[in-house]
Amino acid sequence: MFSLYHALLAQHARQLTPVRCAGQTITNLHRLFEDVVLDNNLAALVIGTLPPTNHRSATELARLLQLGRTARDAFFFAAYGDELHKLLVPANEQERTFVTIESRAPQEAAERFVVIADARFSALLVSVGESGSNELAASGDECLWTFEPEIVYSALEYLMARATAESPTHAAAFSKAVSTSMPKATSPQLTISVTTKLARLLQEQAGREAAVHRIVNAIHNSPDLDSILQTAVDELGRALDARYCAVLIGPGEARLPANAKYFIRNGAEPTVDTVMITGELNAHLTRSAESTESCVVDERGGTADESLLVVAPLAYQNQSMGVLVLRRDDTKRPWQETEALLLSTVADQVAAAARNARRLTQMQQQAFVDDLTGCFNERFFRLQLEREIASAVRISQPFSLIMLDVDSLEQGNDPARRMLADVLREELRVMDTAARMDSGEFVLVLPQTDAPGALVVAERVRAHVARVEASGVSRITASFGIAAFPVDAGSLDQLVAAVIRSFQDAQRTGRNHVRFASNPPTAEQLV
Repeated sequence: MFSLYHALLAQHARQLTPVRCAGQTITNLHRLFEDVVLDNNLAALVIGTLPPTNHRSATELARLLQLGRTARDAFFFAAYGDELHKLLVPANEQERTFVTIESRAPQEAAERFVVIADARFSALLVSVGESGSNELAASGDECLWTFEPEIVYSALEYLMARATAESPTHAAAFSKAVSTSMPKATSPQLTISVTTKLARLLQEQAGREAAVHRIVNAIHNSPDLDSILQTAVDELGRALDARYCAVLIGPGEARLPANAKYFIRNGAEPTVDTVMITGELNAHLTRSAESTESCVVDERGGTADESLLVVAPLAYQNQSMGVLVLRRDDTKRPWQETEALLLSTVADQVAAAARNARRLTQMQQQAFVDDLTGCFNERFFRLQLEREIASAVRISQPFSLIMLDVDSLEQGNDPARRMLADVLREELRVMDTAARMDSGEFVLVLPQTDAPGALVVAERVRAHVARVEASGVSRITASFGIAAFPVDAGSLDQLVAAVIRSFQDAQRTGRNHVRFASNPPTAEQLV
């Protein structure tokens, strides 16, 4: 069995308890254990693995060099062919800061560990991932950690055998380093310090996972995009201790207005200008149209009063939809890769939610729009009529309906009705509604308009129709019926029946004119 994890678990089963941790947590744990060496200037033996990657950043290389210079001896197992073996080859042995050992074991990709050992402190962290893409593998890796010198010594024995097998040229130096840094006792001060940081780290990670869980629940349970966006920025801002967190959804291809939501940490209001936040969102929204990659923007420029900004574009199927940004006050603690990854993960979820909201808006529009004319359909007309009746009763204001259609309309004469719809769009106010009934006629809802006012609208539309000449449409006329609320009816059904009667009366009595449901306005009313 070539795994350090399984070897230790078999040898110290009663002393070790496996814990399942997310990949981000394990990365943070590795940094925590390495920080013991850096923060305490600990001249210890450090042995670790480096996860396989196609490219190692300058930040990672600088950290490895710092570890190598601080530790008495440092050895890192890296996959065969890793660029690290070529990048850091010293001119002579005295310049060497750490040794890289080429690992040819296939299990290396699934196992990570770090071992720290000297006369007064010992620590071990090892994790192993499950192969495959099942649910167990997706939930995280099995992880062990301990500060017991006996268990750390067992790990060192295992690693000496492994170094001898995988890299005979480094076996002697490895064995010498182990004998020099043999763990004897554990410093209570260092152990308590690491344990406290470990507990805080796990608590922070649990808080972040809970925040993501709440965001996902909001996405799944709320159809309201504004509510989803507000939940996302609130949860992310608190979980990552941001000075502010903001999200902006661009207008996109659907008739959805731009959405911008903010989270500003308590106490930060005097130093945060929402105008600046909006400008920052718009600037990065423009850039996100060119690249959908998350990035950390270092804007400090050597000054202490500026902070780091992390930007995550919202994209769905490579289509830019918006941007999510966070800014932090603490310039001494730059954004970690795991934090940027968390932001990117949430951004993907929010982008999918925004896309679903746009699709829902489009579906609602399609459900309420007549395909032939682009006017609203009868379903929307009845919903709008209910709202207008309630509003008219509440503010004691009348409103009117006009039913109209083209005279002498032949079966299937669609161009004439499309032309009539264009006339209505030109003549009506923004507050008016034009809808096409299932039977083909048009009906107009005119808020805060009595019968004399409706007559003015009807006559204006009638005259416009009579003078229009359109391609494929001969000169035509239209007939109109008017009914007013509450004069002609006191309910929705009564009002619809009244306007239909007046329209049919106009068609029976000569066409190309207007009829009223009950009493026509007097000459004094029309003046």
